[in-house]
Amino acid sequence: MVRALFRSFCARWLSCLLSVFAMSVSSTVSAQDSCQETDPELFSVLTNSIVQPYIPPLDRNGNTLLSESEIYNQKSQHYYTEYKSFEPVSISLQRFAAVTENNPTALENVESKITVLGPNCEKIGLYRNRLIGEFNADFNVILDIVEMGMRVNNEGLILFARNQLKPNPMSFDDLLDILGNDLSLNRNVINEMIEPELRTQFFGGDNIPLNSMAEFALLAFSARGGKLITDVEEIFIFAPYSSKGLMNSPNTILLTSSGLIQTIPNFDYLTATSMLNRLGLAVNLITLSDVITASGERCSIDQAGWWMQIINGAKYRSCPFSDMVQMMIEDNTFHLIDDFRNQYVVIQKIREILDNRA
Repeated sequence: MVRALFRSFCARWLSCLLSVFAMSVSSTVSAQDSCQETDPELFSVLTNSIVQPYIPPLDRNGNTLLSESEIYNQKSQHYYTEYKSFEPVSISLQRFAAVTENNPTALENVESKITVLGPNCEKIGLYRNRLIGEFNADFNVILDIVEMGMRVNNEGLILFARNQLKPNPMSFDDLLDILGNDLSLNRNVINEMIEPELRTQFFGGDNIPLNSMAEFALLAFSARGGKLITDVEEIFIFAPYSSKGLMNSPNTILLTSSGLIQTIPNFDYLTATSMLNRLGLAVNLITLSDVITASGERCSIDQAGWWMQIINGAKYRSCPFSDMVQMMIEDNTFHLIDDFRNQYVVIQKIREILDNRA
């Protein structure tokens, strides 16, 4: 009796487990299917089939009798009827861009039968050659769509990405990736993402300075309502008091309130300070005229404003500033520099962060 009950329980448990697994697989397949284009052959049939063309009503002199809006509505109703028996299709944004390249009205007559799959598989309808609706997307995806719209000369696609896609929250790691990869950004795309009044306010011209691409990408992100999700509350940026005599080192050292030390190449820290403040980060710019490491290596500025480095007691009119700053952070020797007195509050805060890091 007990064995029979046990076997019955096991059979029911196994059946239930298999049912749950089947539902999970079915749900996964269903989600994957919803994000896939329909058979491209159906799209080809839809767009290449010959139907009765729409001819607007004309007077005896060949002039149209209707307004532009009335003609559009009448034309839409005509082609809705003509294509009523055709299968509806879903296409990717990439296919939409390819088909409308240099011809934004290419799909106008079949809009009622087409759904465009958005960045997160959203089903986007078409109306008057424009994508309808507002959605969220990762910032890099938005930039890619703007670039795609510019490449195929489709203003509607550009406006969709710029005005109808709100950027998802960005992590601090993603922010650092942007700041450290200026060369991966398209200058024309970033220009397109920034309104003329913001361009005038921040750089007073038509083109973003090439050494500030990443910083203005963050401005575009912020201007579109982007938010930063991070535990980092404060950033410390170390800049030289003078550029005279510095070795060719385009890197800037950055320290976070969590103790992270980051090297940023070609960093426009003056512009970045404003952009990072807009994103809710407190930014401290530490201007240094003196750098000292635990081993006794030192760089300082002489009376003529030139950096000089002391090595084994000998003076050299040069300084590997970013390398020395990173060593000074690692050694936590800020209390030894001359700048400690006139920037005591912020430097003391840095020392506490480094003490906790150790």
